[in-house]
Amino acid sequence: MKDKVSQTLGKDDIARACQKCEQKIIDWRREFHANPEISYQEIWTSGRVKEELDKMNIPYDTLPDSLGLVARIEGPTPGKTIALRADMDALPVQEESDAPYKSRVDGKMHACGHDAHMAMLLGAALVLSEFRSSLKGKVFLCFQSAEEHGGGHAEISKYLDDNGGVNRIAGLHIWASIKEGTIMLLDGPAMAGASSFRIQVKGRGGHASRPDLAKDPIKPACEIVSKISSIPSNFYDVLDHCVIHVGKIQGGTMSNIFPDTALIEGGIRFFKMDGWGKIMSHIERIAEGIAKANDVEVDVKELYQIVPPVINHSVAVAEARELVSQVEGLELTTGEPMCAAEPYGYFLQKYPGFFGFLGAMNEEKGIVWAQHNARFDIDETALRKGCEFMCRCALDFLSRA
Repeated sequence: MKDKVSQTLGKDDIARACQKCEQKIIDWRREFHANPEISYQEIWTSGRVKEELDKMNIPYDTLPDSLGLVARIEGPTPGKTIALRADMDALPVQEESDAPYKSRVDGKMHACGHDAHMAMLLGAALVLSEFRSSLKGKVFLCFQSAEEHGGGHAEISKYLDDNGGVNRIAGLHIWASIKEGTIMLLDGPAMAGASSFRIQVKGRGGHASRPDLAKDPIKPACEIVSKISSIPSNFYDVLDHCVIHVGKIQGGTMSNIFPDTALIEGGIRFFKMDGWGKIMSHIERIAEGIAKANDVEVDVKELYQIVPPVINHSVAVAEARELVSQVEGLELTTGEPMCAAEPYGYFLQKYPGFFGFLGAMNEEKGIVWAQHNARFDIDETALRKGCEFMCRCALDFLSRA
């Protein structure tokens, strides 16, 4: 069944359509890159997406309580439904670039590739709308707001559910450490789940010359930081991977004063759905044990909402891998799951699908800087390939019995 779409549309029709709009995709990406907006502030960005959809005569709905939107392309005959997703927000990063399309907004930058994601999805919208009469079923085009803050997914899921649900969801993340011309489609865990925690150590302040008359919270805080780092090797599932990191520790105002409290903030990464609960129970047990030994108190709390791991579905990955060779200049590559987190995992908890990584690194062009770096950029030749791959995924899925 996988060749049905190509036979219906003509073997090279999809490729030609994507090549025809390649420069437009690049122009969109550069426009979005030059005008970044951070999470929950994507007013201009959302407006520009709507303007382009209007030009294509593609209907869309703005999501309640969100700057996100969902467009839809429906064929003349009923069938299955697939959702394609892109995110829209930039980061609070000051760009260090001489590119003509560099950020025009101080302190804000598309340093993660969301500008590319929007451009590729608009390209897919343009191509799929051209083949609308050949579609059997429906394609939802989802533009997510506030991804960097873990937001926007719930509104999209509710919209999809309220409109009949979807049989498949597909997404791509452009990736700066993967060579351009390649795509990584992992079966199973693809990105880590994540959460953050705060530990407050409560002691009793006093003069540093008389520790016996105070309850120093700093020493137990340091001990907690040291001990929880042993969880991955000593207390967690050896068949899973996890990371426990502490990025903030605060306490005290002067060298000769014991403070009343010390504060620890950090995060965890995990690849199994139940990983968060297990890791947090170990953190709580260690913190409480150290507190008791030092005659202080601790308060352990989750700091941010848990983001589940991105776990791809085997059938969806297998079908997507079959299509890679149909995209000129694109081939499969292998690699390990990313320890970075992505709220796309929420979608895969509800809908069968996959999340792939599109290579954008080109050492010869000096495009080597990682995501979230002030010098981050992409090899734009990847854009047409990503657009075409997503188009083929949609058309192929809808054509399958």
